[in-house]
Amino acid sequence: MKTMTLKEFLACTGGQLLSEKENVFSDIGFDTRLDLTGKIFIAIHGETHDAHDFIAKAVEKGAAAVVVHRETADLADVKSRTTVIKVPDTLLALHDLARYSRRNSKALVVGIAGSNGKTTSKEFCAAVISTYRKVHYSKGSFNNHWGVPFTILSEAKDTQVLILEMGMNHPRELEVLAKIGEPDIAVVTYVGVEHIEHFGSLEKISEAEEEIYKFSPPQAQRIFNLDNPWTNKMFARATQDYPNAKKIWTFSAKNKNADVSLEIVELTMGSLRVRGHIGAVKNEAVVAIFGAHNLTNLMVAAAVGLSVGLSGEEVWAALPNCKSTWGRNQLVTTKHGAQILFDGYNANPDSMTALLENLSLLKTSGKRFGVFGQMRELGHHAAAAHLELGTAVGKASFDCIWFVGEDCDSFESGIKASGYSKQLMISSRYDGAFASQLAAQLTSGDLAIVKGSRGVELERFVLACEPLNFNGK
Repeated sequence: MKTMTLKEFLACTGGQLLSEKENVFSDIGFDTRLDLTGKIFIAIHGETHDAHDFIAKAVEKGAAAVVVHRETADLADVKSRTTVIKVPDTLLALHDLARYSRRNSKALVVGIAGSNGKTTSKEFCAAVISTYRKVHYSKGSFNNHWGVPFTILSEAKDTQVLILEMGMNHPRELEVLAKIGEPDIAVVTYVGVEHIEHFGSLEKISEAEEEIYKFSPPQAQRIFNLDNPWTNKMFARATQDYPNAKKIWTFSAKNKNADVSLEIVELTMGSLRVRGHIGAVKNEAVVAIFGAHNLTNLMVAAAVGLSVGLSGEEVWAALPNCKSTWGRNQLVTTKHGAQILFDGYNANPDSMTALLENLSLLKTSGKRFGVFGQMRELGHHAAAAHLELGTAVGKASFDCIWFVGEDCDSFESGIKASGYSKQLMISSRYDGAFASQLAAQLTSGDLAIVKGSRGVELERFVLACEPLNFNGK
């Protein structure tokens, strides 16, 4: 956050000054375990903790101001020691503060939404654009109603491009985030079944994802995926819906008339070779990532690169800078020479299908092991989805399969329906004994595929395999 005065803070949040000790602030803070010297501590009431319970600790850590929306027993003491501001709602104050900061920023703002690929696309965009511009972006999936504002507020003064990942699992959440971040460039990577528990249908998910286009500023550039039926429908209405957009961009692996069109020439465990055109420039590149589904993420990065003003030649030259991040198709080698493809950051039916399709393209000299975890937030679709997953996994040429999660019975039914007859392990919860048993079987030349929702914490299995190049987050 750029230096802010008390007067500016009160003006943009409508706050009430309860005490004044300091009137110039250098940053914001939420975590009382860290040094808060010179910072504004905003007491957010989260899902598990209410930061109002820690305002005295914030002062001990050096907070120059404390922002609250309710008075606590220790507030009188806090007021005697630091600046205290009361607002109607601290989360909304955070939003107001971020919006104020965004409107006073000279950076181009990129907003990335979508059911799959948001985080990876954001990382790829940052890798491409940072080759030529000063970029600021969130680390990990910092994409919700407080992560997006925090990312905006932590932007450095000389930032030229600010990349915001915008996530949602309920209607109107992207509307809120788009009105805070006010993107100059908006893109939906893909619409799929993630979070269907909260929506009930793909149509409702599509409507929610489209909010980033609808509520970005009228002049914002908009980028559309022509390969996804739902985003393609959005594109079909784009010129009518967004007549004041500075430019409408497209990307596609199938439609060669798109602004960006790439295809995979070669796929290995460690790389993709892609070719096609970016703008009017034809070329090819080798990128050290795994998975055919990453083609979409590369095209997002290429299209965003063009939209911020890079040339096609510049984007092609920077494309090899894209790398996998923790838990997203991460290639790990074990002490005993086996390889693990770890994709434990997120899982839904679409991403599971993509992984199994990629698996059919891979060759290994040893055995194939599959460790799969529960797919979360599927609601009443969960049993059917895990039955279908079990059937697909059972047909995917694994020598050993272990499933971990609440829908283990449905998965097992699917496995049995597939005719799978090799080693099968099923558990409703992570089982350390199962992990040790399976890890002991991995030898040189073997390949283990590990994928599940983040909450299953399947990195525990990777650690049990004695990895050489992996940390447990």
